[in-house]
Amino acid sequence: MDLRQLLTREPADLEDGVLEFAGKSTPDPLYASSFGIQWNRYRAMQIDSESGSRESHDRFHAETGWRREDLAGKVLLDAGCGAGRFAEVALEAGAFVVAVDLTEAATACRRTLARFPPERYLILRADLFDLPLAEGAFDGIYSLGVLQHTPDPLLAIRRLSRHLAPGGRLAVWIYRRPSALIRVLQPRQWIRALTGGWSDGRKLSLSRFLTAAFFPAGWALSWFGRPGQILSYFLPYAARHHLGRGDWARQWHYSVMDTFDWYGPRYELTQREEDVVRTMVECGLAGVRRLPARGMAIAGEAPIGPT
Repeated sequence: MDLRQLLTREPADLEDGVLEFAGKSTPDPLYASSFGIQWNRYRAMQIDSESGSRESHDRFHAETGWRREDLAGKVLLDAGCGAGRFAEVALEAGAFVVAVDLTEAATACRRTLARFPPERYLILRADLFDLPLAEGAFDGIYSLGVLQHTPDPLLAIRRLSRHLAPGGRLAVWIYRRPSALIRVLQPRQWIRALTGGWSDGRKLSLSRFLTAAFFPAGWALSWFGRPGQILSYFLPYAARHHLGRGDWARQWHYSVMDTFDWYGPRYELTQREEDVVRTMVECGLAGVRRLPARGMAIAGEAPIGPT
């Protein structure tokens, strides 16, 4: 199929295979600019075909509820594609994918997907709150680890749901709101409050410094299993030693990348499960439920007939 038929307006530009729409209606197009830096600098870290892992594959299927055989020939919208880690998984399963990101991460996604036939995917740099795409056009929409970094996550869900075809599934993975006690005790919450006005470059330098300073403590805690992992949540950097304790370089780069993921974005609007479920139900979705995935993954389907 010709995915360009799904466009409702012409792009402002075509740059490196990315259709440019961003900036037309976005009040502050720079609120997520750190992701452009993050995914161009660390593009290959979470791309299964380059890392040799199945991390993105396993997470995609757990957080959407789709099996590989469900996706052949389906038209999917990747809402907040980043470097294309999940778009790659969907394309490998035989889906057609429209991948959207507000930031320069879209160019990283283009490099990730370059090995696939160009008629199988389309990459847009566009605003999730004003997508230049036909409503009711997608067999599935997924947004995994994205919406909490937008100015209004629940409004984003409402806007995305408009683009579902009857029977199509909307699947989101979003940060769950921690308890007040956790918010007080976690150093990352205080550091985010203090560094909110910093430049992206300064936040990246901070992420390197914190990783270097606390890397030994995080590595030591990783030897104590789940209790050690829980204690590591109270370190001011993202300890990622469970990804391969013997691969020091991967541990280092992954920890810096995820620490920057903590401190870089302007918004981190965590949500309560009941609010996400209620919003999806109000959008007319049926069968809204939390999926058995790590973290808060919630999905629902657009009704096939009149409700």
